[in-house]
Amino acid sequence: MNQSRILICNDDGIKAEGIRMLELAALRLSDDVWVVAPAAEQSGKAHSFTAKGDLEAVKIDDRHFAVNGTPTDCVLFACNVLLKDRKPDFIFSGVNHGSNLGFDVIYSGTTGAAIEGTLQGIRSFSFSLYGAKRGSDFWPVIPELLPSIVEKALTIDWPERTFLNINFPERSVRDVAGVRVTRLSSRKIGDDIQITKQTTQGISFNIGYARNGETEPDSDTYAVQNGFVSVTPVSVDMTAFSRLADFQKVF
Repeated sequence: MNQSRILICNDDGIKAEGIRMLELAALRLSDDVWVVAPAAEQSGKAHSFTAKGDLEAVKIDDRHFAVNGTPTDCVLFACNVLLKDRKPDFIFSGVNHGSNLGFDVIYSGTTGAAIEGTLQGIRSFSFSLYGAKRGSDFWPVIPELLPSIVEKALTIDWPERTFLNINFPERSVRDVAGVRVTRLSSRKIGDDIQITKQTTQGISFNIGYARNGETEPDSDTYAVQNGFVSVTPVSVDMTAFSRLADFQKVF
């Protein structure tokens, strides 16, 4: 990979600790590393892009740009403007401050950037660190373990329209139990609704981070909670192929 071009993005903002750790890890794989990330936090923005209004990409230095938009905006700008003459070979998104497990991937701006990279025909990874929303002493696990995980993942062919969603446990390098290839768990975010104000004109509320759903033994959530790095191939083609024939019969 030492001749490869790597584009880094995230959803926690260009000043986040996670993106700094991801850049350190990427520089162990290649010298050609670019960072194009949101100027401010964009958590929960999923694969959204800015449909109306001008965006601005502020140049911090030759290879670092801050965009006042979503993670998807950042990838679109990098691939079609900044690096259009030689597009990235890989997109690394993260490292997210907190996990992206189960159906979190549907909501996550971190995975949103990886989805856009995949749609651009670029091999893409999203990375997250379990528990890091509370602050973490375990960031050093990223530059130590991430490069070898990426290199192993690249020894096999990937299906089209697939990216890898990788979650690190909240453990030191020596205490990580290993790496497991997993499926997405059934847990989802967003059902902890707190009403903050109620009047005759309407209701004010906020959406908390509580999750519900199952933590199956072969899932990403189970693996990370038991000290493993989870590696989950995720397809961006949401067609339910197993049911196509049934619907074709009906219609």
